[in-house]
Amino acid sequence: MPCVVTAAERASFARCRRQWDFGAGTRQDLEPLRRPAVPDLDRAVRDALAVYYFPGMWDWDRGVRLPLVVQELDRAVHRQRRRGGDDAERWRDVLDQGRSLLDRYVRWAPTVDRFAPVLVESDFEVTVLDPARPDAGLVTAAGEAVRYSGRIDLMAVDAHDAYWIVRHRVVDGDWPPTEQLVADEESLAACWAWEQFYLGMTITGTVFNELRRPSGTARDPARRAVRPWRRLRARAAALPVVRQHEPSGGGRSIPQHRRMYARAREPGHAEPIEQRVEDGFRRTWLRRRPADVAEAGRRLAVDVAEMARADVEVYPEPSDQNCPACPYLDPCRVLSAGNDARPVLLSGYRKRPPGKPEEGRLGGRAWGMGRGAAPPRFRRRPDG
Repeated sequence: MPCVVTAAERASFARCRRQWDFGAGTRQDLEPLRRPAVPDLDRAVRDALAVYYFPGMWDWDRGVRLPLVVQELDRAVHRQRRRGGDDAERWRDVLDQGRSLLDRYVRWAPTVDRFAPVLVESDFEVTVLDPARPDAGLVTAAGEAVRYSGRIDLMAVDAHDAYWIVRHRVVDGDWPPTEQLVADEESLAACWAWEQFYLGMTITGTVFNELRRPSGTARDPARRAVRPWRRLRARAAALPVVRQHEPSGGGRSIPQHRRMYARAREPGHAEPIEQRVEDGFRRTWLRRRPADVAEAGRRLAVDVAEMARADVEVYPEPSDQNCPACPYLDPCRVLSAGNDARPVLLSGYRKRPPGKPEEGRLGGRAWGMGRGAAPPRFRRRPDG
């Protein structure tokens, strides 16, 4: 069996090695027995946007497609609450915020979507290279192959036949600095990993699709009396209907039989960073240089090689940012005091059960058929 390191585990390792040691699948693999469900608007909105950008429905009439987006938001919040959320008012507030956010997003997105969707919520798993021997795969001391896995929110193709990885995120407060997006290690590693996952394919860059969380909750009874999908259906009726081979939101559709022979045609001059901000939304296009993508693969190899060491050093990294939300805070405090944490772990934690199929999840590994369908061969990335 291969040793699989996830993108979340790598981030945990960088944040606090003790947290990583408690929770990583290759380490103790523990989870709390009792952890109250907390509303996750970011996850719920990403679930809804997976429906909005689902390739198989991209050319459906908006009056049919948009209500499905809101229904998926409702289901996503319900799935979260079912895990143990008791504060009904809090969950209603999150649902209202999500509906308000999507209501505005579906008006804004067609003005900036310069792409067509190819894949949504798609997993990848690739061999990690040995940092000491880049031509060979990394193995553990026991001889197990080491692999890296993650998931992308959206794979899209633009009017120049260039492929982009799109990352949706809900933002609280001010927009993060653009430099923080450029340095985002997980999204950069995803570009490298996807090119290994589909050898010969070039990822042009990352698109950060950011939605600012509403500051308040709409409580207008007249507005709430209208079912949200009816509002969206009425709004969709006023938008132009886009058919299969017409431009969509500034993007372009290429039928599959033509895409088999298509080669990316980059514009003569392309800015490395393009950004548009308005009405509580920000769309940032980051072109990734081949050298930067290759370097991300090298950094990934170094990090994962350290994680896979049998004698890896484990220590806490306490901070006001890391500790309050950490699910392993109690046993960590016991260890930091020099005491035995086993009683705390036995009473409050369990071995994480095997992963179960995710209910209602779109995505998988199927390519879109028609708009944004994948070619069977890809152009080679030039050296850079």
